[in-house]
Amino acid sequence: MRPITASAALLSCVFLVATSLPVSADTLPDRRSVNVSGRGEVTATPDRARISMQVETTKLDLRAAQDQVSRIVRDYLAQVKALGIADADISTAGLSIQPQYDYSLPKGGRKFLGYQLTRGIEIVVRDLDKIGDVLLKATTAGINNVSDPQLESSKAEALTREALAKAAEDARAKAKVLADALGVKLGAVHTLNANAEFVPAPMAQKARFSVMAAADAAPESGNEALGFSAGQIRYNASVNADFDLIAP
Repeated sequence: MRPITASAALLSCVFLVATSLPVSADTLPDRRSVNVSGRGEVTATPDRARISMQVETTKLDLRAAQDQVSRIVRDYLAQVKALGIADADISTAGLSIQPQYDYSLPKGGRKFLGYQLTRGIEIVVRDLDKIGDVLLKATTAGINNVSDPQLESSKAEALTREALAKAAEDARAKAKVLADALGVKLGAVHTLNANAEFVPAPMAQKARFSVMAAADAAPESGNEALGFSAGQIRYNASVNADFDLIAP
């Protein structure tokens, strides 16, 4: 076997050291990029409404409270089913029972006022021509807490995707304008963050109905009594994109 000479061993060490050194950041080419934001919006006519309501009562006797609330719920459901609301669009699962006390007595005493029983009802109305009647019948049945209808679209997912696509196109168009102005080419997108939101129709404000006052009138329809107007719902999307810039 030939002995390794000192010069060969030294050369080998130098080679090992050279290959183990990390590449300095200063030797890497600078990445050129442009960061832009884009927005997209899609409007649609709602085709359904979601209405939440509650029956509330407080009585000393719990059974009496339950009987009263159950009667109101049964009467109301019979009326809305007569309007064509399907069983699948009615939920009455929410139920709460809370003892009520008066804590204003002297010496820290309290007085039992009764049981507060609350029954929740949620209805999906797929024929918006009937939304006023659904609300008015809630009052006549004895339901004492009705929230504003929330208008929706059955095509919500597709509309959201369309808004996101528009936001991405807007971001790329802005980046292209900047790249052209700087005399460089627009490269691929490096990072992308996206967000989408649903904006209720203005009707959500207009629909703060005076249901009890409308119930005293004799309109042609519930919608006319409550001044119902569906309006338009909006699906908004925004993106923040980082594009590569390529020197010519």
